[in-house]
Amino acid sequence: MLNLFNPLKRRNYKHRSMERPKPKVPDYRDAPKITGDLRHTLKYIRETAGTSDDFVVRRTVVKEQEAVIVYYQTLADQTQVETLMQSLQDHHYPRLSVRELPFYLMRRVVPIGNAIFMNNLWEIREALSRGVLVLLIDGLNVALTMGERKLPHRAVEPPLLESSTRGPQVAFIENVDVNIGIMRWALTSDALTVKELQVGYRSRNRVAVLYEHDVANPNLVDTVIKRIQAVHVDKLTGSATLEQRIVDNHWTVFPLVRATQRVDNCVKEVGQGKVLILVDGDPAGLLVPGTVIDFFQTMEDDQHSWVEATIIRWLRMIAFTLSFYLPALYIAFVDFNPELMPQTLALAIAKSREGVPFNAATEVVIMQIVMEIIREAALRMPKVMGQTIGIVGGLVLGQAAVEAGLFSNILIVIIALTAVSVFVLPSYEFSTTLRLLMWTNIIGASVFGFYGVMLVVTLILFHVASLKSFGISYLDPLSGEHWRDFFLDGIFRAPIPMLDKRAAHYHNQEDTRAADYTDPVQHPMLEVPRGPKFPRKRSKT
Repeated sequence: MLNLFNPLKRRNYKHRSMERPKPKVPDYRDAPKITGDLRHTLKYIRETAGTSDDFVVRRTVVKEQEAVIVYYQTLADQTQVETLMQSLQDHHYPRLSVRELPFYLMRRVVPIGNAIFMNNLWEIREALSRGVLVLLIDGLNVALTMGERKLPHRAVEPPLLESSTRGPQVAFIENVDVNIGIMRWALTSDALTVKELQVGYRSRNRVAVLYEHDVANPNLVDTVIKRIQAVHVDKLTGSATLEQRIVDNHWTVFPLVRATQRVDNCVKEVGQGKVLILVDGDPAGLLVPGTVIDFFQTMEDDQHSWVEATIIRWLRMIAFTLSFYLPALYIAFVDFNPELMPQTLALAIAKSREGVPFNAATEVVIMQIVMEIIREAALRMPKVMGQTIGIVGGLVLGQAAVEAGLFSNILIVIIALTAVSVFVLPSYEFSTTLRLLMWTNIIGASVFGFYGVMLVVTLILFHVASLKSFGISYLDPLSGEHWRDFFLDGIFRAPIPMLDKRAAHYHNQEDTRAADYTDPVQHPMLEVPRGPKFPRKRSKT
């Protein structure tokens, strides 16, 4: 009988995603090979990858054999092209057989690095799209690819969405090679391992998975790599689309993966045993797994004393509570149970609402919509005007609405405090989730009052408790199983010498990350002088 209400446990149940049409991913084993006929090979490349106007074919002669260099002019380095042409034309070739010619070219003639042999024409087309040079010689059944793309990219800059008052001011950029180099520069450890994958059978985007092989859980690393390899799409537009395809739950509003642009955050979390995912063309990295407590912490906490870091974490939790509860409680108190408020506060609210034509729920909904419009306008407008429009627009609209008698001045204070508290959280994705949860709480309070608030909170807690991020409970270490992580580096930030072990809820291979702490030795000049030692008098028995 229970199986009727739980179709996932029925044996004959088939999920509808099993019947969805899947993209036809081409198999590279079915790709045509180079036969040695230069005209036939060049014709195939022209008809497939050479239809664009920036496709260039440079003809030359290599040891009395016709040869061509094909590349994309907008991607390849023109200096490398001219250097290769000059080297091929000026070299004096000895007597060589056809088999020896490719190896001789690679060792003695080609002056460009990253030279490899290719026989698969699909791989050659993919190499062309990456900006390399392809050398084809008549009579050879292999091609020689070399060089790398030469594209200008912006310099390393401070993070835009995650500002910091102390610590490194370095953020990722859109070039995945530069990002990997930054990680190796910041995390000087030979244990840092990089696994490169390619996603998308049209765009072939590069995805790099970074972790410390002697720290991270092998099951976690294997799961991340398998999920990325299982993504079959035409094109991968960025890390956000990859994140939505590899998380455990696609329907939740909570971010199950932490996205960050700050290099110091990634260095800290990779050292804790997490896995970093970098996508070529996207300046944001993905840290997995992600838990609720991660979105209240940042690397900046380690730059301050334990007292200051703990107070800042509590401040973030207070801001989260205010943003989540304050508008809903205002509706519940004013519209449903005004008798529960203190008499002085109730009289003040009643006086401020004198002449207001709307009830509290309508007031809150209208003002929240206005604040969302101002927030999005300030975000989309140019930076020079965005901050001015946000501040001036909010003040002018709020003051005009109060003077016109449309809204109460206490509501303006509540909405302003809520809007500011949302952005106290260091994660923009989690602040967006908080805004959505705030709306659900407002709807619950508008319909059922305090009962609606409690019902919404119960449903949210039930949903959060059921979430997992790559096998890790989303509430860890708040779930109660790992109390040490909860107190030492959770709601508190213990002194750095006490954090000698990594977080236990990640199930890492290596737990210890620091040696036993010893007190620093005093300087000889600062030691307190001691008086002369006198022999103790023996007591007479």
